[in-house]
Amino acid sequence: MKKIQYLLTLIAILSITACDVLDVEPALSVPASEAIKDRTGLERVLTGSYDALQSAGYYGRDYLVLPDLASDNLEWTGTTAGYNQIDNNAVLSDNTIIEGTWASIYTAINRANYVIEAIPQLTDLTEAQQKQYNGEAHFLRALHHFNLVRMFGGVPIRTKPVRANESDLNIARSNVELVYQQIISDLLLAKEIPVLTTSGARAGKAAALALSARVYLTMFGNTNNAAHLDSAAVYANRVISEFNYALEPDYAMLFSGNPTSEIIFYVDFIAQDRNRLAEYFFTRNLSGRKEFSPTPNMLSAYAANDTLRKKSSTATAADGPYAIKYSDIANGTDNVPVLRLAEMHLILAEAIARKGGDVTMVREHLNLVRQRAGLEPTTSNDLQTLLNTIENERRLEFAFEGHRWFDLVRTNRIAAILPSLADCYKLFPIPLSEIQANEAISPADQNECY
Repeated sequence: MKKIQYLLTLIAILSITACDVLDVEPALSVPASEAIKDRTGLERVLTGSYDALQSAGYYGRDYLVLPDLASDNLEWTGTTAGYNQIDNNAVLSDNTIIEGTWASIYTAINRANYVIEAIPQLTDLTEAQQKQYNGEAHFLRALHHFNLVRMFGGVPIRTKPVRANESDLNIARSNVELVYQQIISDLLLAKEIPVLTTSGARAGKAAALALSARVYLTMFGNTNNAAHLDSAAVYANRVISEFNYALEPDYAMLFSGNPTSEIIFYVDFIAQDRNRLAEYFFTRNLSGRKEFSPTPNMLSAYAANDTLRKKSSTATAADGPYAIKYSDIANGTDNVPVLRLAEMHLILAEAIARKGGDVTMVREHLNLVRQRAGLEPTTSNDLQTLLNTIENERRLEFAFEGHRWFDLVRTNRIAAILPSLADCYKLFPIPLSEIQANEAISPADQNECY
């Protein structure tokens, strides 16, 4: 049964579906091992690598929802029991939402691995093209492993395509440190991307630097190693200073579907490859499912003069409040921001503050985000007060963008916000289906508390 279940998963992994992030005709249901014969085939499978981000278990819905639903931003108001478990922080190892996210991310890793494996074998690529494609695929693989390690702790590291043999299928969990080593290694290659792509739907050098800043800030939360703060600050500052990004003057424009100067990397959706976000966020009176809604605490967290962000993030219908950042309920074409310049300013401010650095610089970068939201600049000279303000700004700035839970975990603030939650629930369970199918993972390898 294990092999049957894994082979069925393998079939899904090897299907390459359409997406509009590359200006080529994508491969449809063609095994990657057969599709990559030349540059055209490589482009098609790379298209499938970006397409994997669109999965409902990933940026098409659940990976954005989980961090807010598990924390204090969203509450379950629908009918799907799996979301109820996440809202109540009482997740079972057979939770289908968690299983779907795990499977979606490993599908995405597998597609990136096919691209990475194929590049050295192709003879029709220039050196610049090799670096471009190799960098993009390594960026994607770094993003995927990072998203996994934040949710589950140590996970199987997959750096080769999964094929139907036991050595590919059965890989044990690696510890957290090794997973981060792999992420950093992949990002080093991603930073070699020579072409500054014009579309944020494809990863460029700025995206690799921005993700590095996020990774190192998270690593500091795990290790308390001040060198990671230095790295986070350096990479965030490079994105701010070396590229032509700028904070979008109108916050609402970030979620309008129109190009903006702020979004560094986003997941591209069209009607053919729709997301399910508006459908699940909108109330039933508006033809939505209302599976989750902003908590009263979330709604009251906005200051009275923080109207720009509040009206761009939440709304109220006759049957209650709902999140409105993703508003195309008919076609699901809302693009999903993954990396934004605002985060780089807040990462830089936080890294400086945690190092006990220049208060003026902390305020400078923090206030850029606050003033764009229409708020008065903070004048505090107290670093702890500024860190508290940064935490609050991140909550409001990135509401429903998949940040809140991970921010609380990395800053060890879960107990303050959710005092009844046991510390071991900071990680989600390794899916039962993976334990049953992967012979290198036993029930004893399950995360504590599950």
